[in-house]
Amino acid sequence: MDTTVNARVTVAVSVIGFLQLVSAVTLLLHCTGFITQMDSVTELKNHSEAVIEDTVVSERSTRQKHRETAAAAHLPIKPSRQTHRNIRATIIHWNADQGHLSRFGYHDGRILVQKSGLYYIYAKTCFRHYESLETEASSGPGASDAVQLIQYVFQERVTHSAPSRTVLMKTGSTRSWRRGTYDMCCHQQAGLFPLRDGDAVYVSVSNSWMLDPEAEGSYFGAFRISK
Repeated sequence: MDTTVNARVTVAVSVIGFLQLVSAVTLLLHCTGFITQMDSVTELKNHSEAVIEDTVVSERSTRQKHRETAAAAHLPIKPSRQTHRNIRATIIHWNADQGHLSRFGYHDGRILVQKSGLYYIYAKTCFRHYESLETEASSGPGASDAVQLIQYVFQERVTHSAPSRTVLMKTGSTRSWRRGTYDMCCHQQAGLFPLRDGDAVYVSVSNSWMLDPEAEGSYFGAFRISK
């Protein structure tokens, strides 16, 4: 009887010990698999974040490059030593060395378009008058206190036959200067126009001998908005 009981107790202890061993191994395997799973998730998360960061950096770089290479021009007036009175409209020459030209060319007062698209064009000219200019101008034939100050913006297109010109914008006024005083009159224009590769745009004014030589007062520019 005692032998049978002892045998049953031994078997029970053995079974309990075996079950504990199996539970420990199962728990260990489960934990190992869980840890491996977490490592995979972490690695995937880190990879995704790296991809997103690279995409954002690449997009910013592309936008920055686009901004840097966008077609844009801004040119201040080129000081002139013109002293004789010329009432006819003449082309203004600009200081390309002191201005900004990106994907534009420049020649003989003309901004040269290098890429077709829709452009915003602007121009501003200031005319000034003071006694020394008045004395010099009034000594010429047909001198008058009243002057017409007209500003044109032209588009020039080279065709198979000959260059053609189109007036894009025009503004002006008639001014009567007061003797012995300093006066200034400014004209400003802006608009949207489709331009083609090879087109030229320029500004022409009457009485150009009265133009203010300061870059802050007279300038000309354009930039591309869309295709």
